[in-house]
Amino acid sequence: MANSTELSKWQLLPDDLLHEITNRLHKPSDYVRFGAVCKGWHSFAHKSYKQKHLLHVHQNSPLLLIPTEDQEGRNLYDITQGMVYHQFRLNLPKKRCCGSSYGWLFFVDNVTKSTLELILINPFLGDSKTINLPPIKLNKDDILDMMDNYGVYKAILSKDPYVFPHDYEVVALYGSFAKLAHHKYGDKYWSYAKKVEGTTLAHVIFYKGLILSLDRYEWIINFTLEPKARVQSTNSSPWYLKWNTLKKLARTIRNYACNAYLVENSNGDLLLARRCYWGEDHIQAVETAQQLDAAIRQDIAEGGSGDALLEEYKKIEESMYRKDEIPKLTVNFEVYKLSFSSDGKRLSMKIRTKTLDGEILFLGDNNSISIPASRYPKLHPNSIYYTDDYVEYYDLPLGSCDNGIFHIEKESFDKHYLPSFSTKDMPPPIFVVPK
Repeated sequence: MANSTELSKWQLLPDDLLHEITNRLHKPSDYVRFGAVCKGWHSFAHKSYKQKHLLHVHQNSPLLLIPTEDQEGRNLYDITQGMVYHQFRLNLPKKRCCGSSYGWLFFVDNVTKSTLELILINPFLGDSKTINLPPIKLNKDDILDMMDNYGVYKAILSKDPYVFPHDYEVVALYGSFAKLAHHKYGDKYWSYAKKVEGTTLAHVIFYKGLILSLDRYEWIINFTLEPKARVQSTNSSPWYLKWNTLKKLARTIRNYACNAYLVENSNGDLLLARRCYWGEDHIQAVETAQQLDAAIRQDIAEGGSGDALLEEYKKIEESMYRKDEIPKLTVNFEVYKLSFSSDGKRLSMKIRTKTLDGEILFLGDNNSISIPASRYPKLHPNSIYYTDDYVEYYDLPLGSCDNGIFHIEKESFDKHYLPSFSTKDMPPPIFVVPK
C-alpha cells in the first residue's frame, strides 16, 4: 500500500495532466478508482465526471449561462428540460459576458483610460483554461464608465482555440460606437477598421472565410485584412481592416428601430434576422417628430417663429423619450435569406421568409447559432430563442428581462427562462454551447 509521502506526490500532479488522464476514462467505475488515489483526485474526478456527462447529454445543445440566486456565480439552465443544474456552479467574473463561441466566454478584464483587455475563459475545460488577449486601444469618444461591462459589445471566435491552439482569430465590436477590431493568434496587436460616420455596428460573424458585419441600419459589410501603406509605429499592427459594403439599405427610422443578426444555418445559407423593439405606433410617432422638426426649421428659415408646430413636437417628444416609457421588449422578428452575387462583391436580400426549414435560431450576446430541430424534439422548430442584449438602456428597474421564444410561422411569443427578481442586478443570461 502506498505511504503518505507517495500519496502527497500524486496530489502534486498538475490539472492539465489530470485532464489528459480523465479524458481517457469512460465508465463510472473508472472514475471511482481514479478518485480513490487521494482527496485531490477524488474532487477532480467528481468534477470531471459531471462535466463530461453534461457535455455528452447536451452535445451541441445550447445551454443558458445564468446568475446564481446568491449573485456570486453562474449556473447552467437547460432549455430542453426547463431546469437549472445547481450542482454545476461556475465561478466566473461578476460582470456581463460579452461573447460566447465554441464554449469559450469573453469578459472585459481590465480597463484604463486608453485601453481595455479581453479575457477568454472556457469553464468546461477546467479553471486553468484562460486566454489573455492583447489590449484594445480606446479613444476620446469612448465613455470610460461604460467600458467595464459594455466596452465590448460582442466578441466571437473563428475556431475553437482548444482544438486549433495556433490557428484562430477573434473579432470584437468595441467602444461607444461598436467599432470593429481583429486579432489573429500570434499577433501582438489588434487591427482596426476605420470608423464610418453615422454607423454603429450591431453584429458580426465569420462566414466561409469572410468577416461579415452589419450596422443598426443594416448595411452589410465585408471586412478584409489589408496591409498598411506605411506603418507609423512598431507598437501597432501592420494591418488594417478595409470596409467593403455588400448591401446598403435605406437609413430610415424603421430600420433603426431594430437590432439585427447574421446567422449561418446548418445548410450553409446566410440569414438576416431583424429584431424589432418598437411597435408601429412608436415608429410612426418618431417619423412624425422628424417631419415636425423639419417643418419647424423650414418655418424659421423663412422668417417665421415655428411656435405653431413646436407645442405638438414637444408633446410627441415627451411621450417617446420619458424613461419609463422607452419600449425595450422585443415585439417582432423578421427573417430574410441572403445570397451573394456571382462575383462575391454584393449581397441580394430575398423576400422575407416565414419558415426556418425546421431549424432553431439562438440569438443574443452569443455567436449566432442555428441547429436542426429534429435533434431536439422538446424544442420548438421554426422558432427563435433569444436573450436580452439591448445595451442602450442597461440600467432599467427590472434588469435584463427580454428573454423568450418567437415562433416564425405563427408570429407569436413564448417564454423559456424567467430570471428571478433577486438576480435583476446581475449580468444578462447568454447562450453557450459546451465544448
